[in-house]
Amino acid sequence: MGFGKPPAEFDERRLSVVRDSFGPSLRLVADTLSLRLDSVEATGEVATAPRPVHIAAGVLPAGTVAAQRITVAGLHDGRPVLRFRAHWYCTTDLGPAWDLRPTGWHVTVDGDAPLDVDIRFPVPLDRMAATSPSYTANCAVNAVPFVCAAPPGIRTTADLPQIVAALGPS
Repeated sequence: MGFGKPPAEFDERRLSVVRDSFGPSLRLVADTLSLRLDSVEATGEVATAPRPVHIAAGVLPAGTVAAQRITVAGLHDGRPVLRFRAHWYCTTDLGPAWDLRPTGWHVTVDGDAPLDVDIRFPVPLDRMAATSPSYTANCAVNAVPFVCAAPPGIRTTADLPQIVAALGPS
């Protein structure tokens, strides 16, 4: 991801990988909302560490990349109608300063019913590496019975019921 490298070494090829990774999900959301996308584009920027940052993999020297912000946008008539933005960072102390939280997701929706939602992970940072994989895997694991019960063929999340955790005996 380029952490610890000079900012000029940001690999622009990463943008096409991120576009190709997140673009299909953005298109699925657009299809579900009956929005037509003409294209999907990705942009990126980096921020540096103003002082040395100690992480598990070593030290990021001051002035090197400590964060990257990637935006994947679905465009219609040349303007973004859906946008996914990811911040990947090793510290929240950055130059230039970015509005980052220690953990969690921030969701904003502009439209007829605007939303601005923060979802924080109530886990100490020293336990985050052991806990965070569950935030990604749980939905897929809980979808297994619905996928198995679905008719043969390719299915998307739009074809399945809302997936919620089964927290007790079946």
